[in-house]
Amino acid sequence: MVGLVLTIVVSCTHRTEAPLSLHWELTANDVEPGICEAELTITNNSSQPVSNDGWMLGFGLMSLHPIYTEGEQLRETEVQASYHTIEPTEAFVPLAAGECRTYKLRYRGSAVRQSSHPEGFFLVREGKQPVDIPCTYAPYTRKEQMTRGIATWDKTPYADGEYMYAYIERRLGDTTPHFAKWDEGNDPSDRSVLPILPTPKGYQKADTPHRPLGQLPRVEYFRGLPAESYIIEVTNDTVWIGYGDKAGSYYANLTIDQLAEDTYIQCISDSPDLHHRAMMLDIVRNYYPADSIRRVIDVMARLKLNVLHLHLSDDEGWRIEIPALPQLTANGSSRGYTTDEATCLYPFYCGGWDANNKHSTANGYLTREEYIQLVRYAGERYIRVIPEIDMPGHMRAMKKAMGDVLTDSVLESRQYLSAQNYTDNVIAVTRPEALPVMRTVIEAFVDIHNEAGYPLQVFNIGGDEVPKGALTREEHQTFIDGVLDILKEHNLQPAGWEEMTHFCSPDSRAICYSWHNGLQKAQQMADDGYPVVLATANHLYFDFAYCHQHEEKGLNWGGYTDEFDAFDWQALTHKNVIGISAQLWAEVIRSFSQVEWQLYPKMFGLSERGWNYQGSPLSVSEYANLVYGKYLPMLAAEGKNFHLLQPGIRIQDGTVRMNSIYPAGEINYTLEYADGHTEQATYSAPLELPEGVQLIKAQWRYLGHTSNTTWTPVKQE
Repeated sequence: MVGLVLTIVVSCTHRTEAPLSLHWELTANDVEPGICEAELTITNNSSQPVSNDGWMLGFGLMSLHPIYTEGEQLRETEVQASYHTIEPTEAFVPLAAGECRTYKLRYRGSAVRQSSHPEGFFLVREGKQPVDIPCTYAPYTRKEQMTRGIATWDKTPYADGEYMYAYIERRLGDTTPHFAKWDEGNDPSDRSVLPILPTPKGYQKADTPHRPLGQLPRVEYFRGLPAESYIIEVTNDTVWIGYGDKAGSYYANLTIDQLAEDTYIQCISDSPDLHHRAMMLDIVRNYYPADSIRRVIDVMARLKLNVLHLHLSDDEGWRIEIPALPQLTANGSSRGYTTDEATCLYPFYCGGWDANNKHSTANGYLTREEYIQLVRYAGERYIRVIPEIDMPGHMRAMKKAMGDVLTDSVLESRQYLSAQNYTDNVIAVTRPEALPVMRTVIEAFVDIHNEAGYPLQVFNIGGDEVPKGALTREEHQTFIDGVLDILKEHNLQPAGWEEMTHFCSPDSRAICYSWHNGLQKAQQMADDGYPVVLATANHLYFDFAYCHQHEEKGLNWGGYTDEFDAFDWQALTHKNVIGISAQLWAEVIRSFSQVEWQLYPKMFGLSERGWNYQGSPLSVSEYANLVYGKYLPMLAAEGKNFHLLQPGIRIQDGTVRMNSIYPAGEINYTLEYADGHTEQATYSAPLELPEGVQLIKAQWRYLGHTSNTTWTPVKQE
């Protein structure tokens, strides 16, 4: 690469307390096939020149792999997975006090949204404590930033105005009669289904109104129904609740509480199609504490989800206290600047340099007592907690925290690369300590759940993505057999991801989570006799971006997921499909507010599909009406964050039309003209396209929240 220094601006006036400040711009994807390009501007805010030695920038960057060419002034290194560094080379020209300089960087990969930016920059200088370095980011304003240069690589078109307009039309169809059903002022007796999620299966209307359900006394009795089932009957101004178990009674009362103002219900008969309706929370890649998890449990309970799957260990952290192994949390629950990872892990993702920063999502863990209280809190709401300790891959944090206990020279001599680009994330399963350590961990969970009063039934061992070349088949099988023996001693049912089938026979009773797109693998596992939980990525990975739009946070390796994908799909019907599970992996999470942004409203589709797996009584537009007309206002009143789909824009025959997923709130738009001036307004009716407009932007505002921005370039005639 020639001419790395693109611009030099002497005596920059912008100053900060940090010795350096940065500006990052993704200039284009596919400048060559599979190669993207960025520009990094460094400003020297100090009174001393920056020389070509003795300093380093550390930061997090996902999914992009640096390309270095001899002669460049900066060398970027992918130290391990998402932890990168930038250092000056011998060719670096000293940066004078107050000077700015822009450098060109190249990567294998592409970055089609702003969440692909590098983050968490810090400066390391010899003999000094690291310091945070501020970085600003250029907005995405050009097509070459938002899309890959090779069109066939994008399975989903960019979500511009026309795409969103057509998408909203396709999802909702003829919305008017459906929206009218539950609007205030309409006759509540004129309806075919009840306004509640998940939707009750059987419902009979009263001929005449009675007092609101919430004002009537309730009498409960055992009726011998299947587990989690219930019947509600209204007679003589009394609500009679028949149930099959305590969970059924709990769900009946949830239903009544949400229909408290209803005066036209005679009878409800309800039961779930699936008895494993799960939400998986990854608190490893980026951590959020027990009180935040309880906020999610509250919503899960309201939606009659009954399994909380906690992902507690991975390459980037160990998040649960095991008193017999204190080094796991002492050394494995924090990330920061380190050269040997003796006391903390590398600063993956947005970790920053300070392993003691309690406000960073890089740091933290659940104490034993906090976990006990979580199990109780969930159990009181008929949600059972399934812990996951992933093994023997995805174990880098445990391996580093345990020092030499789980590694050996044979393993370290093998070369492999994990799915997340780690070269050292598999433990030495042949070490004599390997199985005893696993026993200590498993038995700690048994004790914890017993003390909580909710004995452990299922233990998830992950089992996924062990990179090729790390272990021999015999080593891998012997280790898994040993772990299964430990689980069997404690009468625990094993669970794990679909790769479990390579090492666990159907006789093991191992619950297998099918996560790949499509249903072929799930069908095969079910046919072979495994109990299967559908966790299909392109419908149930809630960490995926909502759509292909540059402001959307999230990954997209398996597609995009929004509030309709869990609700509206042809899932597998098989006697061995026991459940459904959504996953919120945390690579993209930077705050608990973002956790809620990714979960809601996607979780509503999970609830409806898990309860009414054989087919919802709701049409897609009725479902959307409930989500946006009832449940999002409920979340807004509780101060929870949530996502809004961006509006659509259609330009046809000189007329501009806009739409949104729900006919409330307002669409605010901006017209940008070729001469540089702009006009802003609120959309109320189709408008004639003004002459000279080259770009239209729009946002939907509802319940105090604002969607991402829809961009629609105007084609010039």
